[in-house]
Amino acid sequence: MNPQQTEPDPDTIKMFVGQIPRNWDENDLKNMFEEFGPIHSMNILRDKATGQSKGCCFVTFFTRKAALDAQNALHNIKTLPTMHHPIQMKPADSEKKGGAYGEDRKLFIGMLSKKFSENDVRMMFAPFGTIEECTVLRDHTGTASKGCAFVTFASRQNAQNAIKSMHHSQTMEGCSSPLVVKFADTQKEKEQRKAQQVTQTSWNPTSFGGLGPQYLANCIIYLHVVAASFTATVEIYAFLFLFTAVVAAGNMGGAGGLGALGGNMNGFGSNNSNSLDALTQAYSGIQQYAASFPNAFNQAAQMQQAANSTVGSKQQEGPDGANLFIYHLPQEFGDADLMQMFMPFGNIISAKVFIDKQTNLSKCFGFVSYDNPLAAQGAIQSMNGFQIGMKRLKVQLKRPKNDSKPY
Repeated sequence: MNPQQTEPDPDTIKMFVGQIPRNWDENDLKNMFEEFGPIHSMNILRDKATGQSKGCCFVTFFTRKAALDAQNALHNIKTLPTMHHPIQMKPADSEKKGGAYGEDRKLFIGMLSKKFSENDVRMMFAPFGTIEECTVLRDHTGTASKGCAFVTFASRQNAQNAIKSMHHSQTMEGCSSPLVVKFADTQKEKEQRKAQQVTQTSWNPTSFGGLGPQYLANCIIYLHVVAASFTATVEIYAFLFLFTAVVAAGNMGGAGGLGALGGNMNGFGSNNSNSLDALTQAYSGIQQYAASFPNAFNQAAQMQQAANSTVGSKQQEGPDGANLFIYHLPQEFGDADLMQMFMPFGNIISAKVFIDKQTNLSKCFGFVSYDNPLAAQGAIQSMNGFQIGMKRLKVQLKRPKNDSKPY
């Protein structure tokens, strides 16, 4: 630095510093930072009402080298008195806007040993050039590594050389796959991906025909569960009716019983090839069918329940491979709820939730039996792991009585 210099170098970096004691003032910080070079400006962030330090500050050195030297020596390394975590020192947000800081030089490192610290990662990548920033991602406690990191080099060429030499070069301790080294997503890419996800999940009736059968099945099942588990309003049933009509119009009739389900919904069967006509009909008739839809939806379940009542309380089983054991059911679920939830996959012979004889409460597991193994397999594929509230269903084939082998 020139002794006459009054402004910092054009390429210097304004640094944000966290994890500093709240009782430290500017002089305390100045004593710590001046070890790395002359300071152009520094200010502690304070509460506007009380003037109390927030435990963080901004510091700008006259030179870029001094800022990077300070970061390398302090970030995640030095812990100040009375603090429980090491200093956090990174470029301020203003340095990153518009991709100005490091976006074209920043690497994502995955499948990294969880034993590696920032220093270990720096040593690993130091041969490829000057490292400006290195951060190991940690869990919410700030101590345990997540097995991945970000490394920012001084130049894009350094970063490219690191990718070329290190990507898939080794499998580290505790990792199931080789080391991953690639350019980190830019802010623009993150925003584009987020926008794409929002678009994909938006309500777009004309696009439902292009979705996979399992996705559509899960959507319908979820709505069934909502309608069956709570005091359903007319709006819930109206939406479910419309959704089923859309699925039927999308020619998904062969997907695990979806066609039969759609076919029962007031004539919107899977044979209707004109999606727009079906949708128009569904929209125009939604008010008319909203009130009557619950009865239409429950009709099949009521018929099967009536048939099952002749058997008594004993669980009626289907052929081998067609009987399911379902764990982690909501405690408020009864036989009818269980049947409604598994109806979309095929013809159910019986559905039974087991009740504790002493408490008369559900044991939160039950059996569902179909008339064919194919329906059972479809139910397993779509419903195993399906989340209801805080629980995820566990759906598996019931072991035959003559099979003594454990699962």
